[in-house]
Amino acid sequence: MLSNMRMWANTESARSKFTLLGSLSVCGGVVLSLAVGCGSSSSSPPPGKANAVSTTCGNGTVDSGEDCDGANLNGQTCDSATLGAFTTGTLKCSPTCQFDMSGCMQAPGGSPTSTPTSTPTSTPTSTPGGAGSTGTIDMGTGGGPGGGSGGDTGTIMPITGGSGGSTGTAPPGGTSTGGAAPGGTAAPPGNMDPQIPADPGDCPTWTNGTITYEGLGGIQIAAGTKPASATAPMLVYWHGTGSTSGEYAFMAAPVANGVTAAGGVIVSFQNTTGGDLYSGTSIFGQGDLKLVDGLVACAVKDHNIDPRKIYAMGCSAGGLFSTAMGALRSAYVAAVSPNSGGVTVAPAFENAHVPALMTVHGAMGSDVVVVDFSQTSATADMLFKSKGGFVIDCNTGGGHCGGSGLAGDAWTFLQAHTFGVSPEPWASGLPSGFSSQCKIQ
Repeated sequence: MLSNMRMWANTESARSKFTLLGSLSVCGGVVLSLAVGCGSSSSSPPPGKANAVSTTCGNGTVDSGEDCDGANLNGQTCDSATLGAFTTGTLKCSPTCQFDMSGCMQAPGGSPTSTPTSTPTSTPTSTPGGAGSTGTIDMGTGGGPGGGSGGDTGTIMPITGGSGGSTGTAPPGGTSTGGAAPGGTAAPPGNMDPQIPADPGDCPTWTNGTITYEGLGGIQIAAGTKPASATAPMLVYWHGTGSTSGEYAFMAAPVANGVTAAGGVIVSFQNTTGGDLYSGTSIFGQGDLKLVDGLVACAVKDHNIDPRKIYAMGCSAGGLFSTAMGALRSAYVAAVSPNSGGVTVAPAFENAHVPALMTVHGAMGSDVVVVDFSQTSATADMLFKSKGGFVIDCNTGGGHCGGSGLAGDAWTFLQAHTFGVSPEPWASGLPSGFSSQCKIQ
């Protein structure tokens, strides 16, 4: 899968810009420079894509653009294909000649990511984690309407290794709990408290508009009326490649409306401080999360955001990055719902808390833009579940980023899954009226 990601931008840059022909409620007629953005709710592929199945798929040889071919796994195992996230099990090859990791699992007694450490502290902070990936990322030029970050001429060069996460610290006067239990099964997060980053001192005004924060422009803010007490939710949304920061308004409308109606705020980045492969096409990167830290602290301090109601969403490349944010900022993210997202580069969890996860994707072989997002979603499901998180997987049966129709269900899911909620409110099953396309993992 990583080999496919490295070809991602090259594959897409060879094609001229096109308009996805989905309905206004799904894509709003947005002209994208890459297919890795919002998509049609139809299972039909974008022009010239042919569902991204290689013309040589099925010949038994791993050709350019393929992870595998039939029984030929190109020498890969669950361990190597998931970058050590799942070290045992059976790696298979999908009909689209991409890795099927549904049979991969964490080895007994093992942990898919590095074990975080926690120490008592009077000021909740997070510090950078392990060394990041090596290699070169050429972001290219261009972009979508409104100056979208990352254009169709970008190239992702080969990398080695994954990027490390953050080392969490405990709430004031306390110690962190949870983590792996004997036998390698992650212990339930329990009633942990969210660890809100330190007040940065320089905060924006929480009104509707686009701001520049810490030198980065194009950050869109949507804010409801500030409530009288700390009850409001906060959503951080990440758009798809070539799309815009306003994507949430049509890809996650019920969530956006619910957040602002409750007096909460939405933060959506247009640009990046520096991209990496957590977003697939490098339109966003870990450096952006440092700005999110400050915005979260400001929103909690100045707009009565409930520290237990901080969520992340996104589509395609933004879906990948929202999933990564759930792990890399597990110290304060309550729940995540990516639309055609998941995991391609396994992130480390910031601390022992595991956000609830609701992955939404299309059918295997149809939700494909170089990588099969049904598989990246399955990888995320396994990773979060192996750490003790509550996971729901939703298969729309359609194409890429066609999950906007489940945004109402996503809002129901997010509201029910505040930070560290215990006991799990949906342990006995999904609530009445929830989409039948979704299953508890």
